[in-house]
Amino acid sequence: MELQQPGHQSYLHLIKKSREILVDLIGNINCLLENLMNCGYFSSEDLEIVLQFPTRADKVRKILDLVDSKGEDTAEFFIYVLYKVPEAYFDLTSWLTEIDFQPSEQIKSSPITNNDPVTLYSKKIKQELCCDSRFVRSYSQQEELMLQETYVNGVMELINEHQETMGRVNDLNSLFDDTGVVNEEGETTFIYGDAGMGKTLLIQKIQNIWAKGESYSEIKFFFKFRCRTFVFFNPNTQLTLKDLLFRYNCHPDHDPEEVFRYILKFPKTVMFTFDGFDEMHSTFDLNNIPEVSLPTDTAHPAALFMHLLSGKLLKGSRKILTARTGCQLSGKLVRKRIMLRGFGMDNLVEYTRLFFKEPSVNMRVLSHLKANHNFSSLCSIPLFCWIIFKSYEHFHSVNESHEFSSSFVTLTDIFLLLIEVYLKLSTKGTNISQVETYRKGKETLLLIGKLAYVGMEKSVFVFDHDTITSLNIPEHYLKLGFLRNNDCAENDSVEFFHVTLQSFFTALFLVIDSGSDTKELLKYFSHCAHSHQEDLSPNLFSCICAKKDKHGDPFTNNDHLQFVNLFLCGLLSKPKHLLLSQLVPSSILTLKRKALKQQLFKSVKIHLKNLPRSSFMGYSRVHALTHFIWMARCVCETQCEKVGNLVAKGICADYIKLSFCGASSSDCGAISFLLNQYQKQIALELDNNNINDFGVKELIPCYRKLTVVRLSVNQVTDEGVKVLAEELTKHKIIIFLGLYKNLITDFGARHVAQIIRECPSLKLIKLGYNQFTAKGGKLIAEAIQKSTSICEVGMWGNRIGDEGAQAFAEAMRNHPCLKDLSLACNEITSVGGKYIADALKHNKSIRTIWLTENKITDDAADSFAEMLKVNCTLKHLWLIKNLITNYGANIMAEALDLNLDLEELCLHNNPLTKNKEEPFEKNPRIKT
Repeated sequence: MELQQPGHQSYLHLIKKSREILVDLIGNINCLLENLMNCGYFSSEDLEIVLQFPTRADKVRKILDLVDSKGEDTAEFFIYVLYKVPEAYFDLTSWLTEIDFQPSEQIKSSPITNNDPVTLYSKKIKQELCCDSRFVRSYSQQEELMLQETYVNGVMELINEHQETMGRVNDLNSLFDDTGVVNEEGETTFIYGDAGMGKTLLIQKIQNIWAKGESYSEIKFFFKFRCRTFVFFNPNTQLTLKDLLFRYNCHPDHDPEEVFRYILKFPKTVMFTFDGFDEMHSTFDLNNIPEVSLPTDTAHPAALFMHLLSGKLLKGSRKILTARTGCQLSGKLVRKRIMLRGFGMDNLVEYTRLFFKEPSVNMRVLSHLKANHNFSSLCSIPLFCWIIFKSYEHFHSVNESHEFSSSFVTLTDIFLLLIEVYLKLSTKGTNISQVETYRKGKETLLLIGKLAYVGMEKSVFVFDHDTITSLNIPEHYLKLGFLRNNDCAENDSVEFFHVTLQSFFTALFLVIDSGSDTKELLKYFSHCAHSHQEDLSPNLFSCICAKKDKHGDPFTNNDHLQFVNLFLCGLLSKPKHLLLSQLVPSSILTLKRKALKQQLFKSVKIHLKNLPRSSFMGYSRVHALTHFIWMARCVCETQCEKVGNLVAKGICADYIKLSFCGASSSDCGAISFLLNQYQKQIALELDNNNINDFGVKELIPCYRKLTVVRLSVNQVTDEGVKVLAEELTKHKIIIFLGLYKNLITDFGARHVAQIIRECPSLKLIKLGYNQFTAKGGKLIAEAIQKSTSICEVGMWGNRIGDEGAQAFAEAMRNHPCLKDLSLACNEITSVGGKYIADALKHNKSIRTIWLTENKITDDAADSFAEMLKVNCTLKHLWLIKNLITNYGANIMAEALDLNLDLEELCLHNNPLTKNKEEPFEKNPRIKT
């Protein structure tokens, strides 16, 4: 239909011409009537006349008749209401665009009331989420913790499909931007991390900032789910999508059908958060997901959930899914993958300031953090940090002179302290010793432990009233802080405030229950060993809808069982003997400790012996996988050198590869404890983990044995490199140092240079993708020039420029042993290229040089050609992704006629014009 612009005809005429369109598409009559009444365009009599008509269409027709009788001002205001309340009249969007409605200044001053169900529902969700997310769920159930005063962002890293980091996420506003997208077709932002990394709190923060209008302004609807919810539905439950959204979230007060219609029409205004994907377990069969072709179809809630993730339902809506590390999710579903790394030092300082408001206490805690790397490593995991700080806060309130105990060594220590705090809170026995506290709480610990153990046996993490009653657990035990009410199940139920606490109580029960024998004590070791034969591929995520095979259920994550093993080792350590002998006879503790020691030795030996090996740099390299880290944690948790020495005898390899294993800084302490008992020198590869500077410090005890130290992609900064310089130059046995893709600057370059200068056995060093400029490049180059052992240097992806290139040229000019050098992606132009080419004329050791992805042009071609005429040792010259044209390529091609030693000159992705007659095209050694 042809419509003239409003300036050329009256609004009354426009409404008359569009009468049938308006009758068909105006759904919300109440909003129109209320605004027409409020601004005096309609009277109460008009309202009564309209409302007497039985159908919506008849009501709209009567409104149009009344508007027509009242003149231009009323007509303009009528259209203005449609224009100002798009949620109510979204079917008229194209009509409003077509008429290009431009309200007059006078009409703009008229107040519009938006009583549309969509808007009212959006406001209701915000109000409820604002209240729900304002406070953090209190573990003690005796206090309220404000999210604003508790939440601190941890380190969040974008991860690609190969599990490699692509940089950091600095704020929650960028979760859905285009940075770090791994699959444009995927719809889910997948956030994962180890237990205790703060995934649930992160979800709560996202809900809070949306509800307060601080972010995601384009989102109108926010639906939150715990994935565990879908486990508790009866297998025969059938719901529509509308039921799932409105019944298990906030329900619309007005016209749910109209709200749902809007959601279907505009899915991009919807955000979902699904917390704890790993908690779905095997109760949901992925092989039998029924298809849901229409949003009005009924299906099991878990099927609706899966179709939301895939985009078969509400395609275009935003989804955030959280899970523990290792939980499998199809790459087809994932748009962005973000890993939570815990607290870095800056995060930890911010959290400390939030937690301890009193300046003197704050300073005391910060001083202890900075002086004690073991303590800082434990606190880098947000949950453990909260437990430690909470315990300290309690004891400091009782005794102001209380300091952090030097016995804060293991995770078991932390959880024992947490239990002590809550037992004392419940009995108000704050002045009695830990031993006495545990002795008095024996019955409580046994009953809560039995509950935890029963759950572990059945993979149950939520306990209904019948289970609680069957175990004779008194009501007041549920209020100690160990358990909290669960909001998933329909009936009254409780859960441990975190899965690690359930693991701790399970271990405690197995230790102090006199009826538990050693076979029962150790059964989780064999279970975990069988379930951790991981795929050696760095991509740990397989298709979620693949058939069940040797990899088993994609939801399976056995960290809770591994934590049981870990706590068993801590509880059965000698330092805990006095405490636990108050709960179980010493003879039983001794028997169980002996069995555990033998189990640890057997586990390490069998695990490493059965893994495939490869030859690397003369070593027998074994990829030890995540299970090895868990075993190292267990050994370290004993804090017994005799145990460590026994277990270390089971290490039948001289190169341990632990790349892509999710190792944290505290794991480095465990690895160090174990390797320090190993009697020979050993190589250690920890690339692509999460060890940071805390982890570098945790490894201090074992640097005396390490000939290979690979810490690439690990957030190591200048502070960490300083520690490496101090330790590696002390022992001088390092052969290979890998620091690729970290956060080292020119300040740290001096420490790198010290290592190169003072370690006479160092042959290989990888420094690519750090933050070196010309200044740092010079320091490193000068050290390389003086080294008589270095044979391979990787500087790919820094910013050393021509000035840095000149320094490296001088370093290589007459170097006796340097064979491979990468200066790729370093902002080097033809000026730097000429320096390098000239130096290569004098070098007789370099076999391969990478100058890929720089800015070298034809200006340097003559210099490279002259070099090629005289250099007889260079085999590979890589000039990929530079600015060399046919002219420069032909100059170098002519020089190759005099050089029979160069095997390849790589010129891929240069601005070359392909022509079979060109000299460079005729030479097979020139790769284009």
